[in-house]
Amino acid sequence: MKYGEKILKEFDVESDLEVWENKQTRDYVIKITLPEFCCLCPRSGYPDFATIYLEYIPNKLVVELKAIKLYINSFMNRNISHEDSINEIYSVLEKKLEPKFMKIVGDFNPRGNVHTVIEISSDLVVKKPAEEKEFTPRTRERSSFGDKPRERRSTSDRGSSRVSSRAGGSRGGRDDKFKKDDKPRRSSNKEGFRKISYADDKKPKVVKKDK
Repeated sequence: MKYGEKILKEFDVESDLEVWENKQTRDYVIKITLPEFCCLCPRSGYPDFATIYLEYIPNKLVVELKAIKLYINSFMNRNISHEDSINEIYSVLEKKLEPKFMKIVGDFNPRGNVHTVIEISSDLVVKKPAEEKEFTPRTRERSSFGDKPRERRSTSDRGSSRVSSRAGGSRGGRDDKFKKDDKPRRSSNKEGFRKISYADDKKPKVVKKDK
C-alpha cells in the first residue's frame, strides 16, 4: 500500500482535520474550491465525481488547507450518496469551526443523464409567509394638517350630492352664463343662395357655334 493510500484510509476526522486560530478581528470570507471529490455509489459501486465549493466567514478558527484536502480525498473509497456526503462535510466543518456563516455546494458530474447539485447554507431557511390580515375599511381619516378627523363618504353619497348640486344650481353664475336664451341664433336669410341679378336687366347672350 502506498503512503498516500494509507493516509486516506486511516484518516480520522477528530484527530487529523487540523484547524488553526483565526487571528483577525474583522469579518472576511474564505472561499475554497475542491475539484477532485470522488466517492462510490452506495448501490452500484461506480465512482461519482464532483467539485465542492466551500465558503465561510470564520469565527475563532480556520481549517488548515492540507487537512481539508485529505479529508475530502478520504471519501474516495467510501460508498456514500451525493446527499449524505455533502451533508456530512457540512456537519463536520460546522462542528469543528463554528463559523459565523458557511455554505457548501457539491456540483456532481452528470451520470446516467442526471446532473445533481447539493447546496447547504447556514442561512438557508424557508420563511413562513406572513398571514394576511383581514381587510377592514377605515371610516375615519385624520387630516395631514390637523388632528381633526374627517368622515370618508361612500361613492353613493358622493353621487347623490353631485345630482343634487346639479338640480339646485349650485354652480351659480356659471349656469346662468350659459342659458339657452343667451345663445346667438343664426340668421334665417340664406344669403348663400341669392338669385343673380344683372345690370339693366341684361341677360348674357348665348352664342351658337357653327358645326
